[in-house]
Amino acid sequence: MPQAQTGIFVEGATSSEYIEFDVAPGSLTSLSQLLPLFEAEQDDVGVNFVVGVRPSLMKEISPKHTPENVHDFAGDVVGADGYVIPATQRDLVFWVFGGARDKVFDATRQLLAIAREIVPGIRVVDETEGWVYQTNRDLTGFVDGTENPTTIEQYDEAVVADGKPGEGSSVLLLQKWPHKQKAWESLSTEEQEGVIGRTKVDSVELEDKPETSHAERTDQDDFGHIVRRNMPYGDVSSHGTMFVGFACEQKRLHDMLESMAGVGDYPRDALTKYSNAETGSYYVIPPVDAFKG
Repeated sequence: MPQAQTGIFVEGATSSEYIEFDVAPGSLTSLSQLLPLFEAEQDDVGVNFVVGVRPSLMKEISPKHTPENVHDFAGDVVGADGYVIPATQRDLVFWVFGGARDKVFDATRQLLAIAREIVPGIRVVDETEGWVYQTNRDLTGFVDGTENPTTIEQYDEAVVADGKPGEGSSVLLLQKWPHKQKAWESLSTEEQEGVIGRTKVDSVELEDKPETSHAERTDQDDFGHIVRRNMPYGDVSSHGTMFVGFACEQKRLHDMLESMAGVGDYPRDALTKYSNAETGSYYVIPPVDAFKG
């Protein structure tokens, strides 16, 4: 029974580093190359680490641990009105997180040094720092992750079940969503609640939420449940939400994106008027056993 990477489910972090890489062709040929990363991380008390691999690369180096019907974020998601959620697929991702910024910083430096030794030609493409805001809110001021499955349910929703291709793996959608804060803050609280589909203070779903509301366009009862581990990122001048969504099947994640963009019969998510995705990559998160050869 493969053991999923435990970092997927560890909560309470106040600091995160998201590092996305490209690797030279042929430089990553086996997941066992990455085992030193996990061995190093175990020495850092209070720091957690998740590593993910581009779906097409996973199919090459470890087909046994690749879930069914998984694919790269190879093409933009384009809505009927021309709205675009961009594809910026990378080869590898590290997510390092914990409760103390200094420990996360030091652990990330160590992991980067190891990665450069074990994967020739690895190149950092994007590095983003995440941090907690008002305990559990994003920078819109609303609670983030209200519809997350319960602790008991999360494993089944995020991890491929035993006996299925890629058992013990998870699929991650990682995106950076910068906010148009001035436009958002020009709205009244009531208008903001209509965009989100929930009350701002206590995150109660509106009885008559608009069809274009974010809660309606990403309703997990329609698309399937995912485990979100979002965090704010950025500085005072430029900031937004780092979307970190795990699922046992990629379709749930991609269907939600199409719904938000207004693909087909879906109306476009009103939240996309105030936050536009800047990046988008899918990653397979292999089980820990996969790195042991």
